[in-house]
Order: sequence, then structure tokens, then C-alpha cells
Amino acid sequence: MTGQIRCHYDVLGIERDADAAIIKKAHRKLALRHHPDKTVCMDEQQREESATEFKLIQAAYECLSDPVERKWYDEHRDMILRGGLHGSQGADGESSFLFDVTPYHFSGCYDGYDDNNHENFYSVYQQCFECIFNGEKDGFISEGNIDLSDMPNAHLSEVSFGYANSDWEEVSAFYNSWEAFSSCLSFAWVDTYHLHDIREAPNRRIRRLMEDDNRKKRKAAKKERVEEIYALVQFVKKRDPRVRAQREQQLLDQARKEAKDKKDAEERKKNRLIAKQEWRIQQEIALAEQEATDLDAGRIRLADLDSDDDYDYGGKGKGRKKKKGKKRGKNNNRNDFEDEDMDEFDASVDVTDTSAAEAENDDADGPEVEENGNDSTLISDDVDESESNQLVNDDVEDNIEYHSISSEEESESEEEPDSWRCECCRKDFKSAAQFENHTKSKKHKEKWKQYEKKLQTEAKQKAVEDLMDEIDGDN
Repeated sequence: MTGQIRCHYDVLGIERDADAAIIKKAHRKLALRHHPDKTVCMDEQQREESATEFKLIQAAYECLSDPVERKWYDEHRDMILRGGLHGSQGADGESSFLFDVTPYHFSGCYDGYDDNNHENFYSVYQQCFECIFNGEKDGFISEGNIDLSDMPNAHLSEVSFGYANSDWEEVSAFYNSWEAFSSCLSFAWVDTYHLHDIREAPNRRIRRLMEDDNRKKRKAAKKERVEEIYALVQFVKKRDPRVRAQREQQLLDQARKEAKDKKDAEERKKNRLIAKQEWRIQQEIALAEQEATDLDAGRIRLADLDSDDDYDYGGKGKGRKKKKGKKRGKNNNRNDFEDEDMDEFDASVDVTDTSAAEAENDDADGPEVEENGNDSTLISDDVDESESNQLVNDDVEDNIEYHSISSEEESESEEEPDSWRCECCRKDFKSAAQFENHTKSKKHKEKWKQYEKKLQTEAKQKAVEDLMDEIDGDN
């Protein structure tokens, strides 16, 4: 043991009921006063005294700032200040087999960590743990045991506390073994009733009560001894520089691992984004290639359209449309046109046009007079009105028939396309079966009626325009 044992509370100059804030404030104040950097201007003796005081301040703060250590210190404070029993028979009836570890709960029991000093941290506690094990071994033999291999904690002799340059495997094995310490002593010296007292018991019931009381006392004493050794191991482990270095290395390794994992996660995220962008580009290229292939295959047969006509892509503009699929015959066109009223044709042709007035002919039956209000106009025609209407109808029908026949010839001359398109519904199909099923649907039939009516109207308008062009040419 080195130095004088002083109470931690006296070192910090605080009361025993001081809270954590007061302890921290007192430590900071004294540490700044006795810090080695503050004692440069002092002489050598004063610097040594200040360095010793600084060590005591640090030891007191380490103990009192930890609630577990402070509790143990408060419970054993008087014994620590008294210097302990040092493994001898004490006044309290302690056995000589129980090495007193109370003084070793004080940081002043060792002098630094230098291996050259015989009272350094490693030498003092190496001797302390050897004394604890020797006490266990002597007690085990004194109880009549001969073979030490039967000793429950015989493995403690195989581990060494080591020195500053010891490997971590050796240090870890030592602490793992001593943290699982269990005493092999019987603790018979704590019995309340000795053997002759039990034998003199008046009956068996009293004898059993005495034995139960002794077992409880032994169990409590053994538990107290185990807790005492475990507290010492934790006290030493907390101040062991090798353990601190290992913890710092573990924290450093963990920080590096977390940084590496974070970097890998960011890299994976970046790679996923790049892969996603590349996939989108590939999809766009594939879509463009597919569209080009569909265009070449005839999904939209631009080659079948006239260069001067506009193709209707579904907009509002009117254009010429090519119809694939159902064919329309000559009779159908004629019947459809004949069923339409001639009002559109009459509205499109102005009977009061000056050019038409000059081409009037006389009627065989005489002139015809029309009355409009109070005015009357004489109209003489060379050709009968019924014959004129018949001529117009024949020209319109011939024009519709021509376009229908030419459309049939074009559709028949087309090769089998790679896709089938319904112009009235604006849908594409991959096979003839799909297209045929579509044409049988109710929705398609409704669309087809509208589309057919539209085609008829456009054909009539086209026929009227052609007829008007012929009339203008004749005039």
C-alpha cells in the first residue's frame, strides 16, 4: 500500500450527502488548481505534492461520480479508512481464509502504471488476486479436501493479471474468469449454532430449525463474499488502461464500420439510380425501335395515302380516311345515297346563280310562273326538271360507285398486314381473330353506324363538288 488513506469526501471538500452537481463542481475547481500545467512555476517539492493531490482528486471523483461505486464506498468507508484486515483474523470474526480486499478499492493502493515501479497498478493487483485464490485454496484443504482438481474455482490459477504489454486475449480471459467468481469455502465460521448446540437440541424439530438458520447464514456470507470480489473486479477493470484502450479501439472500429456501411449504402443507392436511368434510356430506345418497326410493318400505312390528302389521327380536323375490314358494295352505296334527302344538294346549289339563269331553256308545255309574296318570276327551262334531277343523281351515283370500286380494289390488293386496325374505333389488333371478335361487339357496331354515316356524308359532298366543277367547266 502506498500513501495515506484519505476519505474521498474530504479530498473534494464536500459533504457525504452531496449530489452529482456539487461533486462535479468541486472536482473541476480542484483539478484546475492542482493540474500539472498550473504548477510549472512551483519548485520540485511543491510540484510533487500537487501531483499527488491531483491523483487523489481524480480517484475521489471516479469513485463518487459512479453511483454503484459510491454506494459500495459508503457501506465500507470506515473499514477502508481503517486500512482493512489484510487477510488476518479480525475482531468481527472474519476467517483468515478471506483475504481482505477492502483497501484495494482505493486508487491510492498503487503508484502509477509504470512496469519499472514494483508498486504499480499491475504488480499490486496481481498480488491481490493471488492472495484471494490462495485463501480459497487453503480453506478448501482445511475442510478435509485433498485433491485440488475437485476445487470448483481451480481454473483461477491458470489465468494471470498480466502487465502493460499483455495481449488482449490474456487480459480478457482473466476478467471473464474472475467476473464469474464463486467461493468454494463453506463459511462454517458464521454459524449461529455450533455442532454441540445442535446435538443438545431437545427434539428433531428444533435441530432442523438450527440447521436451517446456519444454512441461511452461510448462504448470506457466501453471497456477500462473491459480491465483494465482483465489485473489486469491476473497480480494477474500470481503471485498467488495457481495457480502456480496447474499448477505444472497438469504438473506433465501430465508427469505421458505420462510416463504411454508410458509404456502401450511398454507393448502392447511386448505382441503383444509374441503373434505373440506363433502364429508362433502354426502354425509350426499344420503344422508338418498336414504333419504327410498327410503322414499317404497316400499322399506319402512309404509303397507301395520297400525298395531297391529310390523314386523320383522331383530331378534330376532317381528312380522308382509309377503311379496312368490312367492304361496301355498289348496291349499298346506291341505296344509301338514294335514301338520303336531296335537301343538302339543293342547299349547296344556288338556283338564282347568274350563270345558271343564262342556261335557261324553254319548256315544251310553256313557261312556269313562281310567286314569292307579291313578286313573280318567269323561269323557262330547256330541260325538264325531273330529267335534270335524274342527271344529277346519275352523276353522283357514278362518282360514289367509282370511289367505292377503287377502294375495294385497293383493299383487295393490299397484303396481309402485321396488325389490324379498326378505323372507326381507332384501335389496333395483333391478329385477324381479335379483329373479327371486335367487329362483332355492340360498341363497334354503334361506332360503325356513326362512321358509315360520316363516310356517306363525305362521299355526297365530294360528288357535289365534282358535279359543280363539271357545270362550271361547261359554262
